Amino acid sequence: MAIDLKSDWTAADISALLASVEDDRSWRLEVSADGIARLHDISTVPDAAYEDALHCFFEIWEQGTDFVGPGAASDNSLCRKLERILRENYPTLKGVRTLSAL
Repeated sequence: MAIDLKSDWTAADISALLASVEDDRSWRLEVSADGIARLHDISTVPDAAYEDALHCFFEIWEQGTDFVGPGAASDNSLCRKLERILRENYPTLKGVRTLSAL
């Protein structure tokens, strides 16, 4: 699942994104240069060219930390915080390309 940040979206979409994966591996929330937010499976480490093509990305959420999956999806505070951070950093990046969400 992905969220097009150029369209109308809400914290409910963040919840659906988090629910779309299991907490069985490490994930990273990324935003592509064209404004698509998605979770990237970090079991395959992206190369520098891949990362350079991104608008921004968040720290890695390690397996078993409950930052993705059904538990995270039901955490309204987490979903609202991620919504706020995404809105603050797309289309104009507020800070560094690697963002800390938590």
